[in-house]
Amino acid sequence: MGVKLFLSWCHVDEADKSKLVELLRRNLKILADRDFSWWEDSHIAVGDVWRRGILSRMEECDYGVMLLSPGFFASDFILTEELPHFVGSAAAKLALPVMLKQIDLDGTRNLRGVEALQIFTRRGRAFADLDRHGREDFARLLATDISRRLDGQTWRSL
Repeated sequence: MGVKLFLSWCHVDEADKSKLVELLRRNLKILADRDFSWWEDSHIAVGDVWRRGILSRMEECDYGVMLLSPGFFASDFILTEELPHFVGSAAAKLALPVMLKQIDLDGTRNLRGVEALQIFTRRGRAFADLDRHGREDFARLLATDISRRLDGQTWRSL
């Protein structure tokens, strides 16, 4: 079974994004009966029309993995293009929000509807706030939750 994942992230978070994706890919590979393919805007080739490429990949994907951070919510393109696609009422089933860097969920921030979704954390902590072992656990448990979501089970946050 093939699953297309679209990675929505802010470029200021490159280092943490790369670490999480590396760990997550390893963990997703060992899940039975799943063939995951990833796409992110850094896959756009020189000379391609970047906006069209991003929008077409969003339409083609099965799920949007949203790496939440302060930078994510400061990105105009994410706020105007990606969030409406993944968090709109008809498309909310496509959203897999993950706390990459800590953001407040206490209602003091405008999170554009993301706060209504279950956000993956590790005991309330973001990926970037964890040590090496904590990050490995975060990715392992996230892979398990993605698999559970694909099987129609509840998306958990530990």
